[in-house]
Amino acid sequence: MTKAFSKSRLNKKTPEQKSKFSAETKNKLLFFAIVAIMAAIPFALGKYFEFNTPGPFDSGAYVYSAKHILEGAKIGVDERPSALPGTLFMNIIGVSIFGFNEIGPKAIQMLLQLAALILMFIAMRKAFGNLAAAVGVIIASIYLSAPVIAKFGNVKEQYMIACMIIGISCFLMRHLNGHWLWALSAGASLACAPLFKQTGVSAIGAMGIFVILCPFLKYRTWKQTGVDIFLLLGGAIIGLLPMYLWYALTKTPIAYWPYSFVWKSFVGRSVTAAGGSYITKSRELSGFSEQWPRVLRYYRLLVLPIVIAISSIISWIVRFFMQLTGKLKLESRKRYERFVILLAIWWILDMAFVWISPRSYEQYYLPLNASASMLSGYMLALYSDKLKTSIYKTKWILLGLAGLVCMIAMSQHIFFGIEKSPHSGTKYGEKRRGYTQKYKEVSNRKTKNYKGAWEHAGEYIYKNSNSDDRIYVWGWVPGIYVKAQRLSSTPKAFEGTMHTLSAEALSKRIFEMLNDFEKNPPKFIVDTHKVHFPWKQPPLELWPRTSQGFLPNNSKIIASYDSAYSEMLAEKVSEDEALRYKKMAPFRKFVMDNYRIVPVKLGQHVLFERK
Repeated sequence: MTKAFSKSRLNKKTPEQKSKFSAETKNKLLFFAIVAIMAAIPFALGKYFEFNTPGPFDSGAYVYSAKHILEGAKIGVDERPSALPGTLFMNIIGVSIFGFNEIGPKAIQMLLQLAALILMFIAMRKAFGNLAAAVGVIIASIYLSAPVIAKFGNVKEQYMIACMIIGISCFLMRHLNGHWLWALSAGASLACAPLFKQTGVSAIGAMGIFVILCPFLKYRTWKQTGVDIFLLLGGAIIGLLPMYLWYALTKTPIAYWPYSFVWKSFVGRSVTAAGGSYITKSRELSGFSEQWPRVLRYYRLLVLPIVIAISSIISWIVRFFMQLTGKLKLESRKRYERFVILLAIWWILDMAFVWISPRSYEQYYLPLNASASMLSGYMLALYSDKLKTSIYKTKWILLGLAGLVCMIAMSQHIFFGIEKSPHSGTKYGEKRRGYTQKYKEVSNRKTKNYKGAWEHAGEYIYKNSNSDDRIYVWGWVPGIYVKAQRLSSTPKAFEGTMHTLSAEALSKRIFEMLNDFEKNPPKFIVDTHKVHFPWKQPPLELWPRTSQGFLPNNSKIIASYDSAYSEMLAEKVSEDEALRYKKMAPFRKFVMDNYRIVPVKLGQHVLFERK
């Protein structure tokens, strides 16, 4: 009893201790609240934009494929999705819950991103401290939601990034507190990243190199490294198993299975572009001389995350050589220094991977912001440590404030817009694509009912057809299917690579399509007239049109026009494009013989209805 009394006396806090504990708790809660609010504002704005901006392109394609599969279509036979397994699976879940729309997939993506940012904050705080975690997660939230690169939501890059952040964060936690579940979770998350987009291998590659280097750099023992590898591989198997089981049970062709892109890369084939790989064909049509100015323009927009990433790498290199030369004591080595190798390799690979495809769409630049944000933790941790230990606190506080001002200056265009297209380099004549402009755009959609031409096309089809009717959309605007709530007459429901396919491959695709149309003719066909990569060729239209209007369906007039137009393409574009136009003749004839032009204004789109 005496011992129990003494113990209770020891555990009892004095009023001073209680006051100190209360103050520390309040400060901690205040810190968490400020960080949460500052990170939540851009994140919430990004989600507001996404949920109120329907996606005409990739998102529409994913939702359509998910709906068709849920209706009983077999992958690779009745439905040929453009989505990789992870993106397709998430859309199937979302569509099964919320119906034939984008709400479900976008909600799932939101929850994944939210989980990733929370876990990123926890891992960075444990590794680098409060300041680094706060700044890192706020920068990640701002740039991953930035309208200039974030697109419309339900984007494969965003799913992939969430998996990479979760995986790397779990791996940091494994090294920081040693629990085996973190390594297992890291393996599962990182293995899933390439199921959304192949460039998800950047995080896997970075982690693989780091794990191998750990015993050589004395960060881990050989035994610990062996256990890490075993747990990571085990997690990868656990993460991938459900997907493989699903594809096996549905008897999906192997070409659509997870990681099929690995073996396909060795034989130079792709489901996306028959007759040659997607990247190879794209590179033939658009060279490096066209790509590098575009990439550099996007890099300039992302100057803040790039600068802080480079600063962290330079700081690490300087300290490393100072330690080697004895100018810095080895005892001064920080425990978080080891993670710079991991995060720097991840970021460098993300930076490099945007060069793979010459298409260089804006969403390609999303991943590097996540790795840069986590890498920034090192420089910020060094600053925080110096601020705590230096006797010249005023100087370091002023330096920190100057850095904050520079960060604001480097990111102001993200909020207030840009005046020049990063893709083409042409001037807008006004500021666009910032948070402020996007907010105004979404507000106009809601208050003034602004809609795109593709949405009006989908709504017209919905009102003038029934649920059993099939349609077809020529060109990469698959969002029309979602807006129309109708399915396609052919398994390959959308086409965005008509200018990169060989003439023979295009001819084969048209032959298959017309066979499907004979069995189940679409009630409506939409010729989107969308300009496709490499953005030089005129659209391969389904009903020729001159400045005087559409040509009459007269064989002699059509033959004369086709001959002259083919010669023009051969002279001004390429012989290959002229061949593609000739191979399109059966498709044009089918449309002109069996359909009438619907006299409604739909922007650049032309709507045909079966006679």
